[in-house]
Amino acid sequence: MRDRFRWDFGLGREVGLVLWAMVCDDAAYSAFMSVWALWMARLGAPVTVIGLLLGATGILRLLVLTRAASLTERFAPRTLAVVSRVLLGLGLVTAGFAQHWTQLAPMLLLSAFSVLASPVAKSHVSDHAGENRVRAYTLVFTVAPAVSFGLSPLLAGLIIAKLGMAAVFFYSAAWCVASALVYWRLDATVPRAPATEDSRSSFREAFADPGVRLVLGLQAASVFAMSVGTSLLPPFLEEVQGLHPATIAALGSTPAIGSIVFGLYVARSRRFQGAPLAAAALCTVFVSASLAVCLSTNLVWLLAVAFLARGGFLSAWGLFGAALAEVAPDRHRMRVFSLGDMGTNLAFWCAPILSGQLYAIAPQTPLLASIAVSLALVPLLLAGQRRAGSMRVAPAA
Repeated sequence: MRDRFRWDFGLGREVGLVLWAMVCDDAAYSAFMSVWALWMARLGAPVTVIGLLLGATGILRLLVLTRAASLTERFAPRTLAVVSRVLLGLGLVTAGFAQHWTQLAPMLLLSAFSVLASPVAKSHVSDHAGENRVRAYTLVFTVAPAVSFGLSPLLAGLIIAKLGMAAVFFYSAAWCVASALVYWRLDATVPRAPATEDSRSSFREAFADPGVRLVLGLQAASVFAMSVGTSLLPPFLEEVQGLHPATIAALGSTPAIGSIVFGLYVARSRRFQGAPLAAAALCTVFVSASLAVCLSTNLVWLLAVAFLARGGFLSAWGLFGAALAEVAPDRHRMRVFSLGDMGTNLAFWCAPILSGQLYAIAPQTPLLASIAVSLALVPLLLAGQRRAGSMRVAPAA
């Protein structure tokens, strides 16, 4: 009985530490992001400026990701993860003290460095997960974030009710400190062969690998397709289906439950252990079914079930990381994960732009387009799994 309930969930010390770091990371992120745009507005930023600030954040993160892999060649990955958490914490503190939207500039700049922890965490899990990559990635990058996304915004809401909106930024900063402490406990050594002329890497060489290119393309396309349908779902439910904002907010916490359930299923399923893209295809079907229900009814209990299925979005995000770990050669791994984060961030930030244009045609159009494209990707994901299976790279010893 004691072996079943271990702090590392049977993943081993190094992967277990990353899991708890992810819990802290996503607790911080989900708390402040739930009020980030509202805080900008509270500080006097017009809607157009808010959009520009959010877009600028995405661009800055992409720029930082282009340097992530090269920075790991100069500094220990553990150090980069810790520094990224400290910088984000400092940015959150400045945001909490801000009195005007122009004073949010330090937060925008410092938060961009938070993305450095993502490729470090994924690479560290890949290096230490052994043959259990899919299970490890599912628990670390699906279940752990889902728990935080389900609970932390609720705690943030209580803090806002008692202390005001600014207090949530200090709450998030505290989680950043906790995350930095966990990351600092990681083993600073990485189980890789000594660097040689043949072991050097570049983004061009990493992208040239056919397995990497295949998974990156499917990942970006899937995230973009699902994001088009989910980006403007709250206004659709309010304007078309007549739901009260409070009901929509309550429904917003249920996808985390769906992600946890599906993540635990994948972690225990032998069928999906060696087939992360097949599992991602199933997640895509769940998200499409969720959007179809949202189109067809305003019954709250049916929408609650649909939002559970929408948790497949977060699950798919983690599974693509596992698929990249399966095909990425060791010498390219850090750059591959950086490329993956670039692609998903770009897809995630660009999808609302298209969604807004489609919504102007008719509110149902973004959901219909998302369903059609997502379902069209399902056979491609299954075919991609067959191809990627033949390109699988042996795990690090």
